[in-house]
Amino acid sequence: MYSQTLSFAIASWLALTVLGNLFDPKSYAKPDVIVSDIVVVGGGCSGTYAAINLRKLGQSVVIVEREKHLGGHTNTYTDKATGITMDYGVQTFLNSSITRDYFAHFNISLVNHTRSNIATSLADFNTGKPVSVNPSRNLTGWAVQLVQYPWLDSTWKIPHPVAPDLLLPLGDFLVKYNLTDAAFNLYFSSQGTSNPLQQLTVNVMKMVDPVYLSEITGAGLVTADNNNSELYVKALAELGSNVLVSSTVTVAARPQNGQGVSLVVKTPTGSKLVQASKLLITIPPTLENMIPFNLSPQEHRVFSQWSYMGYYTLVLINTGLPEGYQWINANKYFATYHIPQQPGASQITSTRIPGVFYVWYRSPSHMTRLAVEKATIRAIQKLQKAHNFTITTPKIIKFKSHTPFKLSVSAQAISDGFYRDLYALQGKRNTWYTGAALISHNGGVIWKFTQALLSRIVAS
Repeated sequence: MYSQTLSFAIASWLALTVLGNLFDPKSYAKPDVIVSDIVVVGGGCSGTYAAINLRKLGQSVVIVEREKHLGGHTNTYTDKATGITMDYGVQTFLNSSITRDYFAHFNISLVNHTRSNIATSLADFNTGKPVSVNPSRNLTGWAVQLVQYPWLDSTWKIPHPVAPDLLLPLGDFLVKYNLTDAAFNLYFSSQGTSNPLQQLTVNVMKMVDPVYLSEITGAGLVTADNNNSELYVKALAELGSNVLVSSTVTVAARPQNGQGVSLVVKTPTGSKLVQASKLLITIPPTLENMIPFNLSPQEHRVFSQWSYMGYYTLVLINTGLPEGYQWINANKYFATYHIPQQPGASQITSTRIPGVFYVWYRSPSHMTRLAVEKATIRAIQKLQKAHNFTITTPKIIKFKSHTPFKLSVSAQAISDGFYRDLYALQGKRNTWYTGAALISHNGGVIWKFTQALLSRIVAS
């Protein structure tokens, strides 16, 4: 027994010694020690915006980004033959002063979003057969319900006690308020949300919120060149070596005494030590993503409650499908308001590049790339056969996983104050949080939330 205790003590001491060495600048070559006011983990929508605007506030910033580029959910395909670009991830932006100022900073032109003139056809992707229904596009009744919750596009701090309607499954909520005619439109509009009728109403309200409704009725903006990634290419050029791409945090020290943070970052050229006064987390704060940050019991309790969905975007050629069409996955059953069961592709859309289509694919949970690709090709071939189109083997030329997507918690967790506890972590251990899980999947809403947070970070 004594020897076991002694062995454990020695092992613990060795572990602490090793960690101590990891955070010791003397253990690194000088170029591999980076000192900054703020380190941002994640270079997507919120992280890139934060970095650019923190620099305007006089702060030095370093971004740690897992991918080889910035942009997060923004995906753009460029046709090599013509140079024509098309976006197959983020489509539009909120027409707000924050959005306009952000793009103006990079001299990127924005124009009003207009509804595409491509033809829309509903089909059951399991069979390829047409679904002969014409779902209502009227969301007026839904908008009336949203007015009762004015906080939807500004916070997740839900007033307590939580309104029972918010915690109803969406299907029950729609029946209660005679809004079932809007069900299919809500399914289509809440992109990335699998099986929406089973989701909590509040989660769908956060996807199809007043900001979203304003965008689809004329308040949306798009880049003039249909190249949303230009924003992130120019941001990367401005930030330069202050962005560590293809890099991940392997371990972190975040002391309680306010002495800043230290991150060990794995990069393509070896490990680097990043020392900063403050840390801004913009990646999805799942337990898996947060493990390297040496979580406190309070943080572990919060982050362990998340569940999330799978969401994937693909670009294909050789589809055998005619140009100028968008196919939306549906079924023939009125009982489900023609909403198909996921996982599955939700839409297959022709683009402005001849012969090129993009697909958005939803899943209630993570799927492998191979499984998503096989299911997508199978759906397209079902359409080919059912419509007597040319039989081909579609070729996938781009694939992007947006998983983990739409982090959420149970109705009980919301009632118990989950989001209160999440927001209470702001500033603790010199760590701050922004991004979709903290507010919304709408870029304009994320930027507004992040802008308000930055002054608090700098002042802390």
